[in-house]
Amino acid sequence: MAAVLSLPVLGLGYFWDDFVFLTRVQANPISALWPEPGAFYRPVSRALYFWPLAWLGSPGAHAAHAMNLLLAAASILLLVLLVRRLASDRAGVGAGLFFSGLAALPGLVAWASGAQDLLAITLLLAALHLRDSGRMLRSAILVAAALLSKETALCAIPALVLWDWILGRRPARIREGVLAYGALAILWVLIHPVARGLAAGGFTLAPGGHLGFSNLAVTKLHASQYLRTLFNMPLHPTAAPWPAVAVAMLVVAVSLALAAVWIASRREPSGQGRAPLSIPRAAALAILLAVPSLVLPTVLVPRWAAYFACMPALGSSILLGVALSRLPTFAGMTVMALFVGLGIWSRYSDPPSADALTEKSFVAASRAIDGVERAFLKLHPSIPRSTQVLLSVASSGPLGIDATMHDGQAMRVWYRDRTLRTLRPERRLPHAGAEYLFRITSSREVVEIDPDRGATRSSGGSPDPGEVDAITRTYARGLAASGETERAERILGRLAAQDEPMLRSYDLRLAAMGRMMRGDRPGSARILAGAPAISREFALYCVSKVMAEPTGRAGLDSCAYAAFGLSSSDPETLRYLLHLFYASLFVPQAVQLARRLQEVAPGDSESAAILGELR
Repeated sequence: MAAVLSLPVLGLGYFWDDFVFLTRVQANPISALWPEPGAFYRPVSRALYFWPLAWLGSPGAHAAHAMNLLLAAASILLLVLLVRRLASDRAGVGAGLFFSGLAALPGLVAWASGAQDLLAITLLLAALHLRDSGRMLRSAILVAAALLSKETALCAIPALVLWDWILGRRPARIREGVLAYGALAILWVLIHPVARGLAAGGFTLAPGGHLGFSNLAVTKLHASQYLRTLFNMPLHPTAAPWPAVAVAMLVVAVSLALAAVWIASRREPSGQGRAPLSIPRAAALAILLAVPSLVLPTVLVPRWAAYFACMPALGSSILLGVALSRLPTFAGMTVMALFVGLGIWSRYSDPPSADALTEKSFVAASRAIDGVERAFLKLHPSIPRSTQVLLSVASSGPLGIDATMHDGQAMRVWYRDRTLRTLRPERRLPHAGAEYLFRITSSREVVEIDPDRGATRSSGGSPDPGEVDAITRTYARGLAASGETERAERILGRLAAQDEPMLRSYDLRLAAMGRMMRGDRPGSARILAGAPAISREFALYCVSKVMAEPTGRAGLDSCAYAAFGLSSSDPETLRYLLHLFYASLFVPQAVQLARRLQEVAPGDSESAAILGELR
């Protein structure tokens, strides 16, 4: 049933974090095993898992989805066998059906990076089997592997420690569990970067951060949404017609579920399990498995993601499976058909918010980046080794194309070449090899720009000339920052010759910045003499544009004040820019401006408060 429900997502490609993990392994498979920048350390799911995929290029995505489906199948099998041993055949089948019918589970198959959750879930279930068999040390080793797949595996430790007590066995062995799993948990908390980082920040959400408590209203909202997701309740039910694939999945999945319940009922009539687990004990086990792993993302992750319900679903599936085994056959079949049907309805309903991570957002992201890949390959079926790609990306919202291209270095995967480097135009580096300037438009077409002549080549329709000129200006700033000031000046001069007065002034003042950086005051004065006068408001706007896209050379960027007729020692100028960047969550720029304002106006309360918050 899980395979049937996952069929629509098996054809997706890589997207988002997939490229980050792939290119990290591609660059150096050994160093990928060591701690990475950021809050997490997951060498099992981010290095070992992606190692065989890193060399396959884009087609490797299909292998990743197949691997994820196998992990999902393994976790379902382990869950069925565990509950079968603890309760009965019917309870085991019921638990497996509830878990495989969870609306969020196909999302983990759809996203290659979903292997982080799937590996943690599978390893935890294997650890529970070993714990139930009394093999504590082996179980702890698997828990450690689960923790190195995803940190939320820590939430299962209370259930592992109290396992014998929950099942009504001799409690003496609890001490062994406390020693084995407690020592593991303490060691993890002491050495893991996510624990240290959250503790250092007081567990509060930093501006622009991804982990930490934000506010109580968000926590309450997410808690209710995750609880509904556990039981396949659509968050925003829609009355739109279902696609044919959804109807087909419904028919096949419900048929399989009903057949499974009926066969299990014939083999084992209601109430005749070999070692029945009582409802209260099943509820205690469900609470210990579900609640901690549900609380963690609810409290500490500000962005709602449907797949966060998958690990807590281990607990709810056990309880629901045991409860189902107590029902008459027809009632059990009815409940299961309703659960599967609600799950499919949930998958095709609207997400709770525009930035929520759901199967729908995965499909949209995969299609978007696949379109960008095809556009690049249309323009350049191959690219020389060691090429520097200077790329500007139009805003794509939750699709995350900019981060995919720059943070994920997606082109290295597409062209199977770890020597490619994708940079923003303003971050250009001195480079002796091949170099290309590209723009990804809002319609996800790729435009190749010749900055010296102004010529373009597009994978689709004709590009917007204003957009091309804007990217060319940014590239010219990158040229100046990387030492090619004369070429940057020629490009900006060409643009200025065709611009209306305000843009001409902007171009010439950008060109003058290169001269100022080199200490050529007469040269910069000559350029500025030809620049039309501008208002203070426009000057502030221009400086903010320069600061919003800093180059790798602060000495160049700081010349923007003088080039646009402003002073970097004027408190009102600094205060205006500080408010602008603080409100827009441009944290590095806001911190820099707050520090500068403190230098210019010592004791300034406003900049001190902002600096204290952002620090």
